[in-house]
Amino acid sequence: MLLLLLSMLLPLSVAASTSDWQQQVSDELCQRWQDIGGPGADCSISFPGLSPNFQLQHCEQPWQINLLRPLQPGRNGLEISCEQPWWRQNLAVQIQIFREVAVLARSVSAGQRLTAADISLVRHDIGALSKDFLTSADSLPGMELRRTLRAGTVLSRDMIALPVLVERGQQVNIRVQRPGIRIEMKGTALDAGSAGDRIRVRNESSQKIIRATVLERGLVQVD
Repeated sequence: MLLLLLSMLLPLSVAASTSDWQQQVSDELCQRWQDIGGPGADCSISFPGLSPNFQLQHCEQPWQINLLRPLQPGRNGLEISCEQPWWRQNLAVQIQIFREVAVLARSVSAGQRLTAADISLVRHDIGALSKDFLTSADSLPGMELRRTLRAGTVLSRDMIALPVLVERGQQVNIRVQRPGIRIEMKGTALDAGSAGDRIRVRNESSQKIIRATVLERGLVQVD
């Protein structure tokens, strides 16, 4: 028993040097992240609070890495274990996952439509982001900002909206389209709506309230 305790306190001499075991842990965790999130993200691992001279205890067999919770960007806890001689070591690791995310290239006011020039893709540690993020800028031009945002803001879905094409109380054309038939009549929008929204519209001829889909500015269609 005394020999076992002494062997657990000895510096690592056979399995790996300090940098070697850290590289092995880093490679293992980054591979696990790739299995979860897929390719396209750069992974970087650090060991916060760990002494530069820290070494894992000697292990006759390959040690095992067990996560204390599902892997995620940011701080993670893990357990490294060895069967011969038996020991377990708990460590904290910081996982930085870098991806290109959409950010504002300049300040934009609320209600303003985004253009391609307003958006940049910037490499960012997604673990440091408190909201969701967008990895493509393709669908952003033409969108409106819900509030004024400064340059450098990482864009999330709750910050943007489709532009309003029909305002409440606006005069609109109501299109009724059936095979071989297409009729348009005047109406009044009772709700505001963006492309694809179903809103209430009053037919000015019959005064009947119907539901129609917003197609474009000032035009709705009865499904």
